[in-house]
Amino acid sequence: MYDTIVIGAGPAGLTAAIYASRRAMKVLVISGDIGGQITKTYDIENYPGFEHISGAELALKFRHQAEKFGAEIILDSATSITPQEQHFIVKTDRTEYRARSIILAFGKKPRELNVPGESKLKGHGVTYCATCDAPFFKAKDVAVVGGGNSAIDAALLASRISDTVYLIHRGSVLTGEQYLIDKIKESPNIKTIFNAEVSEIAGKSHVDGLVLKDGTQLSVSGVMIEVGYIVDRSLVEGLVELDKRNQIIVNGQQETSVPGIFAAGDLTPTPYKQIVISASEGAKAALACFDFIQRQQGRRGIIADWH
Repeated sequence: MYDTIVIGAGPAGLTAAIYASRRAMKVLVISGDIGGQITKTYDIENYPGFEHISGAELALKFRHQAEKFGAEIILDSATSITPQEQHFIVKTDRTEYRARSIILAFGKKPRELNVPGESKLKGHGVTYCATCDAPFFKAKDVAVVGGGNSAIDAALLASRISDTVYLIHRGSVLTGEQYLIDKIKESPNIKTIFNAEVSEIAGKSHVDGLVLKDGTQLSVSGVMIEVGYIVDRSLVEGLVELDKRNQIIVNGQQETSVPGIFAAGDLTPTPYKQIVISASEGAKAALACFDFIQRQQGRRGIIADWH
């Protein structure tokens, strides 16, 4: 039996694994991928200690550090969590595991536009990961949908590879960080279209255009959708308390409504969705988890240094 099972391998999950493993806990990390959303970020400039680093590189460093301290990481998908007396059963696509505690850190999944053509053309010009797929659109025209940091990052990356990049935003101003907005203004092949919404993505076997709600048609070979993320509640609905956005409600120690289940990262209600904040929540969750198990077994929990 594991001391804790961490579900998710983004900054929150891998940081939790690092901190739990350093407490000599037996840790299993279950995730369908390594790195989560940060692997979609081409250039990270605001994570302490690195002036510039790609999301993929940072994720690899997290993974190596977690494994160095003994965490076991498997690529699989958790399908259910069942509380038992003094432990939990986690079922996956392939098998099941038992643990004394759970740390939920599986983040969010991309929000879709839900317009005609989107579903049919996923993987055929429609993408939710510019870092992964931008190279497929070399010397072609593409569209990026969204107006926040993720959309701006995607547009800037695409501008280095593609011919013309249409940045389509439903608002009247971009909502990303100012230094990113300034880069957009300095990129001659990025054309920003404000107050616009996509009504259809066109193409038979591959994207060949899109239509805006005002009837404007754009000829593009790819559509990169960056309009935010939502929590996939299927694993936790009916298990822990959620807020109206399906985010997992936690207290200051990352504890959920179920004793022994903790949550960290973008799936919690914190309004500041940043890598460093996700990592810090992962550290808190791991320490609270260690404290929970210690006290459950009649041992001394964590005592603050100033007590």
